[in-house]
Amino acid sequence: MLKSRSKPGSKIFFIIRLVILALSIAVLLRIVDFTQVFYTIGNTPWYILFILVAIGIIRTWLTAQRWQLLNPDLTGQLKSWHYFRFYMIANAFNLVMPGALGGDLIRTAYTLQEVKTKRIDNLIAIVADRFIGLLSILLLGTLALVLAPDLPRQSFFYQIFGALIAGFIFIVTIISNTRAINLMQSIGNRLGKVGQLLNRLLLVWKEALHFFKTHHRNLWAALLICLPVHFISFLSAYILARSLGINISFFNISLIIALVWLVTAIPLTLAGAGVRELSMIYLFSIYGVDAEPATALSIYIYLVSLLLGLIGLLFLIDWAKLAQRIK
Repeated sequence: MLKSRSKPGSKIFFIIRLVILALSIAVLLRIVDFTQVFYTIGNTPWYILFILVAIGIIRTWLTAQRWQLLNPDLTGQLKSWHYFRFYMIANAFNLVMPGALGGDLIRTAYTLQEVKTKRIDNLIAIVADRFIGLLSILLLGTLALVLAPDLPRQSFFYQIFGALIAGFIFIVTIISNTRAINLMQSIGNRLGKVGQLLNRLLLVWKEALHFFKTHHRNLWAALLICLPVHFISFLSAYILARSLGINISFFNISLIIALVWLVTAIPLTLAGAGVRELSMIYLFSIYGVDAEPATALSIYIYLVSLLLGLIGLLFLIDWAKLAQRIK
């Protein structure tokens, strides 16, 4: 097991997240009639919940394939089973960790326990997988923005996506620019042990860039995998929204879900609770949707994540190794 030491900084951030969560809940209690929310959820056919959980498992498997494609470590230390298993475990820990990125820390811990060499390469694969995932959400959200009919407050949405796209372009330019990397290495040479660690990471990152350039098909394949992964999610949210009485178009739903995903990726509260609901309420209010159905949709999506996370706990047992021992 990996041991961790509690640092004063981490305690401060934890307290800040609890404060944000408490404030979010307080606001929700003031503006939302939760009796109506739970009544709406209770009247939704329960078979929809289990269908969405099954779809979630398929999405997790596809996402694991994307992660595997982006790994510059070609030694085969991680098998397809490991990628899927670690992602399922991450689903469980996403329920109790800050934002949607908490599960990445769990994937990192399990990966470092499994691999013996090229450990930094495997860490870069996790970062690249998350980056490609967020990039694909942004691209598909932008596509939904363009195709959404009768879009209210167009300037608001275009400004948000314009800023996000500009930010991603800036980041990609920096991390893929040899001069920028060399400049960071020269700075690292002046920072002692910290600089040595930074330069080691930058050296491995250079090797990873070479891998991505020579294996550009892997990048395109990873992006292509994102299409069914996110389309299934958008379609599931649309069907669920319609069943909850939210009557807006598929592309508008996709636009809102993409933005909420990007917001909850920021580790503001545990599992994005409170922030996710307030984001849903605000964005749906632009379309004239009341707070109650918007909250019901958000909570229902969380219920799907909750069941998927509970299933993920089963993967704490390495069933593949257990089966080998039985044989």
